[in-house]
Amino acid sequence: MEPGATSRPMVGIGQPAPPLQVTLTDGSLLDTADFANEPLWINFMATWCPQCQDELPLMERYQSDYGDAMSIIVVDTGEERQHVRDFMEALDFDLPVGVDEDGTAQAAWGAYALPVHVFIDGSGVVQEIVYGGAPLEVWDQALGLIVPDFVPPSPQ
Repeated sequence: MEPGATSRPMVGIGQPAPPLQVTLTDGSLLDTADFANEPLWINFMATWCPQCQDELPLMERYQSDYGDAMSIIVVDTGEERQHVRDFMEALDFDLPVGVDEDGTAQAAWGAYALPVHVFIDGSGVVQEIVYGGAPLEVWDQALGLIVPDFVPPSPQ
């Protein structure tokens, strides 16, 4: 846990997801209220975290495979927007990336063990929480809980 962070428990499975508003790397505002009735995969990460970096291509592949069936939102915690923007541009990463510079969202969600992935169904209820480094079967299982008619992609 970061210095000065409060020890709030992680958002729980079966609970409504708390609201989330973050500034995207392009300066616009992302509000999860705009995704009402849509399954969401929210990933809390940081650029300094090797495992976080390793999972970015996985998220892009799932988003490409499932398109409009769900949205994936990445939230970088505790870093400056321009740094995160430069980092994501260097990777040619193409999903929405919010920046939680002051840790407000991280605290509200209790997302201190990075990376942490929160899977939310179309009703706004947390269905699964996955920590980084999980095998593909775990990601497929989590997506099966939030995406209707989910079929795991064939191995690539």
